[in-house]
Order: sequence, then C-alpha cells, then structure tokens
Amino acid sequence: MRFRIFLNETHGRVLVSGKDSDLQLVNEGWKIVKEFEVLKDAYSYAREIADRFDYILEWYIDEVKN
Repeated sequence: MRFRIFLNETHGRVLVSGKDSDLQLVNEGWKIVKEFEVLKDAYSYAREIADRFDYILEWYIDEVKN
C-alpha cells in the first residue's frame, strides 16, 4: 500500500491516505505532494506541512494499526 499526502491550500488541509478512491480529490482542488510506503513516515511528513502552514491534518483512523 502507498500512502499519499494530499494538500488543499485553498482550505488549509492536509490528508494522509492509502485509499485509491481518494485519487479523485485531485479533480477537486487537492494535489498529491508526496507518497510513502510506511504510514508513520507519511504522517510525519504531513504533520510537518500542517505545522509549518497551520493547516488541518487529517487521516483515516482505520488505516492506523496498533
């Protein structure tokens, strides 16, 4: 599974997603800024972006494994 970092600058949001269905977000004003093999790496990168620009960080709880 690949985890993608989606960015929506208009709405100040960052999304971490491994769902292929979220690729449709590119048609809705989002852009993919990076991809990772490991969720932890993707989340860390997305958190850096969200912190830097004071954006909302989102992810799917069901993708997080304990």
